[in-house]
Formats: sequence, structure tokens, C-alpha cells
Amino acid sequence: MKRPKYPNIYFALFMALIAIAVGTVVSIKSVKSKTASTESETFRRVTVEWSDTAEIPETDVANVPVTGIPDERQSETATEAEKQFLLPMGKDIIKDFSNGDMVRNETMNDWRVHNGIDFGGSEGNTVSAAADGVVLSCKNDEFWGGVTEIDCGGGMIIRYCGLNYESCVKEGSQVCKGDKIGSLGSIPIEAADGGHLHLEVEINGKAVDPLEAMGISYYTE
Repeated sequence: MKRPKYPNIYFALFMALIAIAVGTVVSIKSVKSKTASTESETFRRVTVEWSDTAEIPETDVANVPVTGIPDERQSETATEAEKQFLLPMGKDIIKDFSNGDMVRNETMNDWRVHNGIDFGGSEGNTVSAAADGVVLSCKNDEFWGGVTEIDCGGGMIIRYCGLNYESCVKEGSQVCKGDKIGSLGSIPIEAADGGHLHLEVEINGKAVDPLEAMGISYYTE
């Protein structure tokens, strides 16, 4: 049996093919490794990395209350008195309730008790109902001008003095807090004090401090 010619040539060719295959595999792995490395670097450059122990803010910005914006609605925490009453004509109180003490009346040039509070104003100013109620009477008094009495229930009667009689609401009328009950006129017995509304409050027939009875402060907005 004859040996094949050129055996070394076949062996060399076989070894060369193996070397080419190994080189190709190594090259592919190297390219993949470089690509992965580049992608990893790119990813780290554009992505915020969170640590497992990092504290993620719990505040939802959309649910944070906005402050500093005035709210003109009536507060839900307002007292019952504040909900039931209001000042009938501005907040310029020129004469207080004397609580039984004698005070000087410049018009009559004498001393007497002052059973109400006086709100400064000008003829024609609107006078509003301080509370809900029923008009008991409306009369033209020679000393107090137009006088309207309103029964507010619970033994409380509010008396408005110094109205223009012609503008007064009619007896028996039902009024609500804030309704116009007349326009400011004049008060002959207190003429020296200038234009004003004289407001009195009686509870069960006794004169009381109007502001205290209505639970309203001088400084209430």
C-alpha cells in the first residue's frame, strides 16, 4: 500500500483552517465587548442612576396647597353670631353705648344715658338690616327721625333711628340680613353730632350693647 503524496501539505492546510476559525471567534468576541462597553458608557452619560438606598421624594407637587391667595368667602369657622349679624352702615362708630352711664348730649345741652351706638354717615346712605327679622313698626318721630323696629326673634328687637321716613320698609315686611331697610335721614335730638345712624338693641325689653349682642367687633372686616 502506497502512502499518499504530500502528507505534510494536507496537515498544514488543516492547521491553517483551524487558526482562521479561532481568530474569527476571538475577533467577534472583541467587537462585542467593545460595543457593550461603548453602550454602557453612553447609557451612564444620559441616565440618572438611583441608589437602592436613595430617598425618593413623596411630595406630589400637584397636591401642594397654594397659599397667599385671598379668599373672600365667609369662613366656615365663623361664630354663629358672625353668621347672623352684620353692621348696618359701615364701621365708623362715632358714639358708643354708655351702659347706663350719663354722657353729654351736645344738642340738648344736658347729660343722659346713650342706649345705642352711632354710625357716622351722610344723608342718603343705605341702611341695611343687621339681621333677619320682621318689621314691627316704622314711624316718623319728632326727636329720632324715621324709626324702624325689627323683631329678630329670641326676644331681640333692633331699633334703627335717623332714617328718612319715606324710605323705610313697611310694617309687617320680612327682611333678611343685608337687605336695604331705608336711607339715612337726620336725628333732631342728636343733630349736633352730624349725620349718623343711631342703633339700639333690646333683649326681653332691656337695652343692651348692640355690638356685644350681635357678637361683632369694631375691627371686624
